[in-house]
Amino acid sequence: MALRKSVLEAVLRVARLREQQAAAQAQRERKRLHDALSAATQLDQFAAEYRGDVFRLMEQGESSVSLMQNTFEFARRLEATAEQQRETSEPLKEKVVEAGQAHQALKLRLDGLEKLERIEKRKALQELFSRESRETEDSVTSRLFRRASLDA
Repeated sequence: MALRKSVLEAVLRVARLREQQAAAQAQRERKRLHDALSAATQLDQFAAEYRGDVFRLMEQGESSVSLMQNTFEFARRLEATAEQQRETSEPLKEKVVEAGQAHQALKLRLDGLEKLERIEKRKALQELFSRESRETEDSVTSRLFRRASLDA
């Protein structure tokens, strides 16, 4: 019983460690994806600001055509970079899904092992109560038998 308990504890320690590592990996992958998508969104916002600058320059009528073209071209390049950023984040989405699935699988395995541990602890406790109950019964029986033989 003690060997089985120590083996179960060792397996649980390893399972907990692996589950924690998988959770951390899944979190890192989610953060990488979030950062990539946030960068693309920020580039889109900058592009929108530059497009707004083109319209303001046109309204003022004081700026040169080349300045407006350069500003418009820069906004277009920002948008293209944002789109490229989103495209390159597609593999990150797959990694997020894979890491999440790996974590979930290890979490389910850990849950199963923890359930086995609870069952084993419950059995050990029942055995302890049963042994104590037998010892108490034996002690009471012994006292009653001694008392009966002394009275006789």
